[in-house]
Amino acid sequence: MACILLDVDGVLHVSGEAIPGAQDAVARLRASGHALRFVTNNSTRPRAKLTEELVRLGFELTEDELQTPAGAAARELRGKRVFALVMSGVVPDLEGLELVGEGAEVVLVGGCDETFEPNQVFRYMNLARAFAEIQLGADLYCLHKNRWWQTSRGPLLDAGAFVAGLEYATGIEAVVLGKPSPAYFAAALEALGAEPELTWLVGDDPESDIRAAHLFGMHTALVRTGKFRPDTLDGLDLAPDVVLSSIADLPDLLEAR
Repeated sequence: MACILLDVDGVLHVSGEAIPGAQDAVARLRASGHALRFVTNNSTRPRAKLTEELVRLGFELTEDELQTPAGAAARELRGKRVFALVMSGVVPDLEGLELVGEGAEVVLVGGCDETFEPNQVFRYMNLARAFAEIQLGADLYCLHKNRWWQTSRGPLLDAGAFVAGLEYATGIEAVVLGKPSPAYFAAALEALGAEPELTWLVGDDPESDIRAAHLFGMHTALVRTGKFRPDTLDGLDLAPDVVLSSIADLPDLLEAR
């Protein structure tokens, strides 16, 4: 039996619409005895809400099985004074952090969703305050550095652009807490009691999912849903072990092995 890390957005659903066959695939993987963990870079809503949304779509999982970058931030930055450029929905998952408007030890940049709230989070005055805090000695962390993400309306700009802007302005490289951070994958494997060489990562992002997991020693499956484009495979320096039409094909693949 394999241990399987499943990306969420683009693999299980896009904008709340399940990928055809995804619910059945997850159920079959469980029935076959595979150990599952759901690993997402979504940093816009609390883990409980994300779990509830997936259950409503027909996926079988518990909150403890879903790993988020906000949870990683809560563990890594506990007790720190944090200037957080995050959406309000994710604040409940930042328990243990002292959220401040100035005098921060850490600047933390979160992600975007399809609402207009990111316009408020990443407005000029907030970015300028973040820049000033870093200039005064605060460390720069981000929940992820995704460039864009796939929605039912098409690709949307993600938080990576704002992280890159702060890096450029300050000369400081951000510490990434979500994928593709090795620490994020290590935490997922620890939760499953798994070894990399016996684990599969299923994702739609060739950089944050596939390349990072390959470098960590895992098997990788890239799905042709979500972020996948016709030219996605062109020029990849680290190719996935398999390319699937969707997660619906994963149970058959593993049974054939």
